[in-house]
Amino acid sequence: MGTINLNNLEDRKADLNALGASEQSIKKMEENMRAGLLNFNIRETKSATNGHVDITFPFKRSENSENYYMSKFTAEHYKIKPLEEGQSYFIITSKGEGKNDIKKLDHPIDAIEQFKKREGNAELAVGKDVAHKTTLASMEKGEVNFVSRDFRNAFYGKPIEQTFFTEEGKGFTVPQASNLVQGRSVYRNDMVDYKTGTIYKAWVNLDMDRGKTGLNFKLFLRRDPEYGFDLSKVLNDYNIKGLDTPQKKEELEEELRKGERPTVTVTKGGVDQELKLELAVRFKKVNFFKPDGSPQNREQFLKVPVLEKQLLSNDKSKDKDLAQGQEMAR
Repeated sequence: MGTINLNNLEDRKADLNALGASEQSIKKMEENMRAGLLNFNIRETKSATNGHVDITFPFKRSENSENYYMSKFTAEHYKIKPLEEGQSYFIITSKGEGKNDIKKLDHPIDAIEQFKKREGNAELAVGKDVAHKTTLASMEKGEVNFVSRDFRNAFYGKPIEQTFFTEEGKGFTVPQASNLVQGRSVYRNDMVDYKTGTIYKAWVNLDMDRGKTGLNFKLFLRRDPEYGFDLSKVLNDYNIKGLDTPQKKEELEEELRKGERPTVTVTKGGVDQELKLELAVRFKKVNFFKPDGSPQNREQFLKVPVLEKQLLSNDKSKDKDLAQGQEMAR
């Protein structure tokens, strides 16, 4: 075990904590630093609406001191169904004469990558144990000859990946990064205009429609309040329970600013139901989803006065269009 600079250790702990890394990641980082490893990665996995997100922190030790540095991390969204409780992945490699080598893994990407490196006859499976496995893929003489239909996107697909740069624990947090690579918007009140040095507020999302420029997607910024998306006002348009309690409303708004998809209770026809709520900043709206992910028509949850106002506005718009059409026909 090598020597360690305790001040440097505390600084890196503070950085990870500020970024929202898990306690397990911070503990693993300390173990590696105390072991004197030159370079190492810390990875944590977060559940996602569709699949999971891997967060990877790369640490490097200075060539001239015992200090470690971490100036960026990556977020990768894999659309892979998470393991059920008690299940694992198994790579079963034939050793001949009816004997097999069995390797157990808990991370899907590790399982897929290690399976693809096999050279003989092998099988990738999932289950509580080998006796109760479900085959996901198989190969013969190092050539993949089968991948189950439900596993093909995971096996052949590539993740949505973005690198986020940090400075002393400042920058996009782990929750924000996780939600950005899932296609959602997050709110930052500390964006910097590098031309003028001024700080501004903005709703941010990754511009995935145009693809990557280099290694990353560009950031699509909608400045606040210039863009005109008033979160508090939009929420008040809907029959969401708890908004009359300032603390609960602020907690809900904070979750949405992080890009989360919180569960809310909505009322329709006097009946309560729990739905997932997600921001649609681009359209200055919110979206509702059932727990299974199926989208719901947002208009059905509008408050009656708001709905009547929208219908009246639509009617006026139609009358205006009709009048313009009649004028042109004369």
